Amino acid sequence: MSVPQIDGVRVAALAVPTVLASAEITSPMDAVPAHRHRRSSWYGSMGEVLVEISAGPLRGIGMTHGGQAVAALLREHLGPLLVGTDPTDIAAQWDRLRRACYPYGTGGLAAMARSALDLALWDMRGHAEGVSVTALLGGTGTEIPVYATGNRVAEFVAAGFPAVKIGMPRGPWDGPSAVEAVSRVLERARVEAGPEAALMADAWMGWTPAFVAEVAPALHAAGLTWLEEPLPPDHTGDLPAVVNAAPVPIAGGEHLTHPHEFLALAAAGVGIWQPDVMWCGGLTAALRLADLADRTPVAGLGPSARSRLAPHLGAGPFSLPLVSARCPDHPAEWFVGTAQGAAWDTAPTVLHGAAFPDAGRITPSSAAGFGITLDEEAVNRYAC
Repeated sequence: MSVPQIDGVRVAALAVPTVLASAEITSPMDAVPAHRHRRSSWYGSMGEVLVEISAGPLRGIGMTHGGQAVAALLREHLGPLLVGTDPTDIAAQWDRLRRACYPYGTGGLAAMARSALDLALWDMRGHAEGVSVTALLGGTGTEIPVYATGNRVAEFVAAGFPAVKIGMPRGPWDGPSAVEAVSRVLERARVEAGPEAALMADAWMGWTPAFVAEVAPALHAAGLTWLEEPLPPDHTGDLPAVVNAAPVPIAGGEHLTHPHEFLALAAAGVGIWQPDVMWCGGLTAALRLADLADRTPVAGLGPSARSRLAPHLGAGPFSLPLVSARCPDHPAEWFVGTAQGAAWDTAPTVLHGAAFPDAGRITPSSAAGFGITLDEEAVNRYAC
């Protein structure tokens, strides 16, 4: 099929309601008393951003976060660079967009913006060829195990999820009671999970090596599969101390973008890599990181050990094809954005067609592209 040149890039910043801002989890901003345990007081910049690329009759949808700042980058700089160009050479487009960001840096908000465009190009390619992105990547499309992210452990295990990841509510900025608080949360989570379900914990950049050492007995007693992102992403130099102190594996990388940053994880002994396709530079970047993980040894784990991919929010519509193609045997992450007892498909969204878990498993869409369409009424409702 002959594909026309790109003739438009639509961008919309969205204020979709989310439970993230009210989630009880430690954060790097807990070091600032005015924002401690008040994620909603500073988290507004993470609003969703929608991109739709058009090329004649073809459309491609991509999404990211970063709110109005990322939307401005897309509208004023990166989006216009694609107009009049060939949408089929995704690798060349990825390189073009990355180079264009050199004057102000290729990570952070710039990587988020590029992610949305890259995902939209992959979606368009799937529609142009009439196949799913899962098929384009060589995935089988078979069911994939899913773990639930949220602190309603008993509910999730009863729903059939084989694993649950909980947020850690306290950290070093909370004083002497923090260790006991973390210990209680972990103990209760293990009781609710039972002996069979896997359990992970997310410290979301809010801990220190010393605090990890203090809570190490509780981490061990809970039998965690991993402790996720205990340090801010630019504290790589402290990771070896964390790895040495923790009695469980360390995971991280959702806020990283560059290959050298992931290599630094492995060099510090962190072998579970968690790039987010909506933040790291898109599916193209994540595929390159998957290749890099396959050949990167992990310090302290022996000569045959290699890093492995565990994408952040891996059961989402833009990540699921990557999981299907590159890591289908490991549970993918499903963030539970619904109220207790509500169906998984009731969380607010602007997308139609996304897959949802059933009894702890999820099946990638076989429809063209990412298998999603826009709910235009919702786009208009949440546009900001």
